[in-house]
Amino acid sequence: MMRFYISVIAIFALIFTANAQKSDFYQSFEPLEKGKDITKLKKGKFGTWGKSTWTVTEKKGKGNNKSDKFASSNGAINATLVHYKTLEVGVTYVFSVAVKMTHAKGNVKKTNYSVKATSGKKGNTHKYGEVKVVEPGENKWKQHTIEFTVVKGREKVTLQVYRWAEGVILNVDDFKLIKK
Repeated sequence: MMRFYISVIAIFALIFTANAQKSDFYQSFEPLEKGKDITKLKKGKFGTWGKSTWTVTEKKGKGNNKSDKFASSNGAINATLVHYKTLEVGVTYVFSVAVKMTHAKGNVKKTNYSVKATSGKKGNTHKYGEVKVVEPGENKWKQHTIEFTVVKGREKVTLQVYRWAEGVILNVDDFKLIKK
């Protein structure tokens, strides 16, 4: 009988843990077709600002954690990949994304980028978190994480990765939002 109770407790613990770490949004790009425009995916997935285009790149073992696929911008100036999500007030979320810069041709200043979680429009913006990355170099995946709790009136959240320099390719992998 004691084993039965221990088994029931273990099952509830597993269910609770699985629910506590529920992925609210996750895109690894692995199941997507090479060359696919990721902004044309199912509504609500990704958007872009500026004139950049975003496609699935496939290079064996060159993605984050040696995956084969990831998303890449073209070389347009101000490349920004965004995901919009309406979240629950009072709930804590963790936004994480892996980023790699390529085609800077040794100009490390061109590899600067930022990762943000914000709410609102220009002039009335609430910043949940921002990671400014200065001169990270080329061809190295860097994992970034922003943890935040949603406040009332700021439930519509924008998750973004931004790069300003022209000609440099911004690569993104494992774009994830988890409810804590």
